[in-house]
Amino acid sequence: MTFGPSTRRFRHDLPSPVPPHPGDVLLTPERAWLWRQVLARRCARLVVVVEDCFDPHNATAIVRTCDAFGVQRVCVTTARNGFKLNPRICQGSHLYMDLRVFPTIGPCIAGLKAEGFRVLVSDLAAGAYVGAAALRPLLDERPLALVFGNEGSGVSAEATALADGAFLIPMVGFPQSLNLSVSVATTVYALRAPELAGDLPGDLPAAEQAALYDKWLRRHKGEAVDLLAGKPAQDRHGEAVEEFRG
Repeated sequence: MTFGPSTRRFRHDLPSPVPPHPGDVLLTPERAWLWRQVLARRCARLVVVVEDCFDPHNATAIVRTCDAFGVQRVCVTTARNGFKLNPRICQGSHLYMDLRVFPTIGPCIAGLKAEGFRVLVSDLAAGAYVGAAALRPLLDERPLALVFGNEGSGVSAEATALADGAFLIPMVGFPQSLNLSVSVATTVYALRAPELAGDLPGDLPAAEQAALYDKWLRRHKGEAVDLLAGKPAQDRHGEAVEEFRG
């Protein structure tokens, strides 16, 4: 399925593993095509972790950036601060992301390691991996989770102790650090640059793409999706109901 220049935002169409869905009729053809193309480019092997961010502008920018660059999962911890998003600025990006919230960093890192991720914290420590040239081979080797600390104190001692190592963004000016959201954007873009420039497929498994497509449809269209799929509507208690209209 292809469309004219006004609807296209990619260099070419990628094959989509998302099968036809009964709810497709609830979307415009352009929207159904766009969702499948976005999913085909999503990256599952790179995860951004944000520890106790307190600035809503940073939080919003991080989620919007990850969505724009194709990173599907963002993990956040809220031990000291709630993770606050500005929906108007986020432009709905959070509705399409896998945004996971943890009370502390320990369970977050433990879960990522159980999935096979290598976990690195943003730090100036000796032996840190420097820049995308050092990080890209690690990403190619196995899934990679990058932990960014909060705006005031950086990553916690616990995160550093639990991580597999550290990374840093090389800088040659007088500042020794960047704004949190800028740090995330710079790092993610540098790591994803080959895929973004080449408009290449992502690595989100086919089953996850199909599940996300269904989730997005249900979020936007609600009970109408179940009705089209032949499933009964439900009341607020989760009980099946039949509706009759004169």
